[in-house]
Amino acid sequence: MDGNKKGVSVKEIEEFTKKHRYEVFFCALFVLTCIFSLAGHFGTGWSIFFAMGAAIIGTIFPTKSDALLKSVFKFIFKQDKTIQIVLGAVSLLLAIFMPFIIFLVIGLIGGRMMNMMASDSTKS
Repeated sequence: MDGNKKGVSVKEIEEFTKKHRYEVFFCALFVLTCIFSLAGHFGTGWSIFFAMGAAIIGTIFPTKSDALLKSVFKFIFKQDKTIQIVLGAVSLLLAIFMPFIIFLVIGLIGGRMMNMMASDSTKS
């Protein structure tokens, strides 16, 4: 066998996903949400509506949305690994069957971050 390696081994993929599990999970979640929003039952209109509505709420009520998001993430990360995997599977199922819910969360985070970035840039 020559020293040229072609492709990526399963072990390398496992090590990468163990090291970057949140990034891999969120990328898979976003890809599934995008695909099933375009081809799914509800269509893209509801996804845009929920994302923009949540972005407006996140911008108008930044402290409430920040507290809500922090409490959700703290709840998830307090659970043991098995429950976290189940909650991850449930969110992937939501991405497939109700992608507008994922867009709602993305809009809420986006509105909150836009508000934070705008207020931080005007403080100097």
